[in-house]
Amino acid sequence: MILKNITCKSAGFTLIETLITVTLMSFVLAGVVKMFSGTGRQHTSQEQIVALTQDLRAAKLLMTSEIRQAGCNPKKKKGFGFQLSAGPETDDTDANSIHFTMDTDNTDGDSFLEPDGLATAPNEDIKYYRLDSNGNILLENDPTPGVLVRDTGAGPQEIAGNIIGLQFAYLNSTGAAVATNTASSLKNIRVVQVTLQGQVEYTAQVSLANQTQTKTFRVLVRNTGLSNI
Repeated sequence: MILKNITCKSAGFTLIETLITVTLMSFVLAGVVKMFSGTGRQHTSQEQIVALTQDLRAAKLLMTSEIRQAGCNPKKKKGFGFQLSAGPETDDTDANSIHFTMDTDNTDGDSFLEPDGLATAPNEDIKYYRLDSNGNILLENDPTPGVLVRDTGAGPQEIAGNIIGLQFAYLNSTGAAVATNTASSLKNIRVVQVTLQGQVEYTAQVSLANQTQTKTFRVLVRNTGLSNI
């Protein structure tokens, strides 16, 4: 019997080839991770910007609708309109808060609007102001992040968070500024200008140029006269 030599050849990678392959794969995986990480950060950034835009828009729509009705008084009673108070700062109509009343319904709870000469029905005595995390009112030039609140007598309710600026200005029928230190001067208000500034929740995730947004809008108070502005 003739025996033949059988040679077994095993093909494989050398240690150097393996190290090169692992190194190349590491670079590829690092690039993939970086790409997905950047996409995630961009997505988070856009979400915050959109959320801030929506919050400011919703606050503007609500404030515009209600301020426009300030002083509504079908029964011709006294005391309706913008309010001046010797009490808490939140009860004043001034640069950092607004307080107004209207007569649009009674308290019977039905679906009919029936003015009764009083400001005791829901949503007839309204205040807007800004509070810090401790519940203290923030002045108009204070950049501390706070919340915009709406108060109808049952305590403040948050309308928008991360608000770093809220300022009110009051104009008469000629566009001149109206002083807010006397009740008689408040009767001259025809236009309310509101400046509302918000900030994204996580500023480190958003570029500096997109961290804040400002909305400035004017509301014609139709129940106190006409304006030429």
